Amino acid sequence: MPVDKPRVALVYAPFGACNRPALGISLLKSGLMRQSLPCDIHYLNLLLADEIGVQICDLIATQLPSADQIGEWLFAPVLLGENAEADQEYLHHVLWGGYRDFYTPAVVYEFLRIRELLPAFMDTCFEKVDWSQYDWVGFSTSFHQNCASLALAQRIKSKYPHARIIFGGSNCFGGMGAALCRLFPFVDFVCTGYADTTFPRLVQAVANGEAAPDIPGIVHRNGGAPASAAAEPVRAIDLDALPYPDYSDYFAQLKTVQTPPDFDMRIPMEASRGCWWGEKNQCTFCGFNATEMAFHSKSPERVLDELEYLCKNYGNQIFFTDNVLAQSYFQTLIPELAHRPGLSLTWEVRANLTREQVLLLANAGVKWLQPGIESLSDAVLRLMRKGTTLIHNIQILKWAKQFDMCVTWNLLWGFPGEDPAEYTRMQEIIPDLYHLDPPTRYGHIRIDRFSAYLAAPTSYGIMQLRPASPFRTIYHSLSEDDLNGLAYHFDAEYPDASPVYAQCMEQAIKAWQNWCGAALDVFPSQHSIYILDTRKGGARREFRFDGLAAELYLLCDAAQSVQFLMEASSICERHSEAEVVALLDQFVEQGLMIRSGKQYLSLAVVREPSN
Repeated sequence: MPVDKPRVALVYAPFGACNRPALGISLLKSGLMRQSLPCDIHYLNLLLADEIGVQICDLIATQLPSADQIGEWLFAPVLLGENAEADQEYLHHVLWGGYRDFYTPAVVYEFLRIRELLPAFMDTCFEKVDWSQYDWVGFSTSFHQNCASLALAQRIKSKYPHARIIFGGSNCFGGMGAALCRLFPFVDFVCTGYADTTFPRLVQAVANGEAAPDIPGIVHRNGGAPASAAAEPVRAIDLDALPYPDYSDYFAQLKTVQTPPDFDMRIPMEASRGCWWGEKNQCTFCGFNATEMAFHSKSPERVLDELEYLCKNYGNQIFFTDNVLAQSYFQTLIPELAHRPGLSLTWEVRANLTREQVLLLANAGVKWLQPGIESLSDAVLRLMRKGTTLIHNIQILKWAKQFDMCVTWNLLWGFPGEDPAEYTRMQEIIPDLYHLDPPTRYGHIRIDRFSAYLAAPTSYGIMQLRPASPFRTIYHSLSEDDLNGLAYHFDAEYPDASPVYAQCMEQAIKAWQNWCGAALDVFPSQHSIYILDTRKGGARREFRFDGLAAELYLLCDAAQSVQFLMEASSICERHSEAEVVALLDQFVEQGLMIRSGKQYLSLAVVREPSN
């Protein structure tokens, strides 16, 4: 019998980030409400944060390596039962086998303490909400949220069999969604891609009497039968036609949580989907954009309207979820944002921006940049098909510093085919960069589902692919074939020299991270420059250069070749190439400039002219 107005609950389980509402389910709620379908969102991650603390929850959700699957291991006994042998294997091979310096006995003891609390916490999740009122209970699951979501879903389905259980999120994209539906009989439907239009359509179709409607991108079980084959996911949709996300449930539930003084609230916003660089040349290690790489962006007018709505209702600290900033926005959207003061924006960009583009972003209110740096080696960047260079990466770090923007970035190693000598060169470069933002994270690359490494492993010399060891110990009862369907991270065998140099790289990066307050600034004045350098052990070095030397240094604020410099400002009419090269090499010797290939780049951050 059709249901008039089916009621929907959407669940955001631990361990999802506490300092931001969930964009995906907030969009789904708005889409359902458009069709007069009532919907509530339950932030169970906030419920746990109120019990054990926001700091530890966000540490697990956002700071620890996602490949370690800490959150999944913590909730595994609640879903799958105790298994002491699997736990020992996880502790020895995952935690202590990788980041032993971080996963100290004190940290592991805290994890074990939290683990003991989680069965009672799951009871609270089940009892605190009247799940009987819902016809649909949907779970958004990414990274560390599978086990907690599945454990609660199992309880709800057992007690309230009328409730249809549906899963979605990045843990369900592609074949992972079909595997999840097949392996856990209490899951009725899974969205294997974006569900903006398909989920409301599914709810309405079932309400109209269709038991298992055939909708692209949704897999299901019919009367307990195995899940249907994954349907072709929904491709491009008109992003301008989507509703604004409804974050009201998050803010209402956040009021019950004791947040720390440094709680860094961010409001997610989506301006685009896909990756315009990946359309041309996907980075080898990238496992994003599971359903489609094609790039689609909202119109500038729509972005401005949505931004105004979000700022008015929720705050001006906006975190753009885009894989990469649309290039066209530099001519349209970004200049317009400069007329809207008070914004604090975070955006992911390509590292090969010009100085003018970085300045535009700063004027637009972008306070945090996420450039895809990943390495400080041209050779390694080519291996990963990054499309940027060492020069690009240092330039954007320097210009971000000049315009008071913080940069978050990763430095990765362990790429198939890399030369360990490149890491020796990186270690030699790092002390010259102490005045710039260090890597936020660093470590060995992952082999992720949807990456080129997984799609064509033999092309990169990769052999023996298998689900990563955390999946094998957490889902200890599943077969290798089942794990292959469920896992996002994979272990692989290939010639990997990184264990030889990784420890030295870690030490170099930690020294960079700990070297706070270092400066390398250049102050131009008429026909001369003054450089202040405090990078070397706290010692203060000062330099003054006049004439040609000053001119060359400022011209190399963006990387330049000798040929360009000879042609610039008619230098060739006044000086020989040998004079120019001698001065440039002197700057390199003094650590004030870097040479990469045929290009020279000044390292000092340009400051206001001195008097």
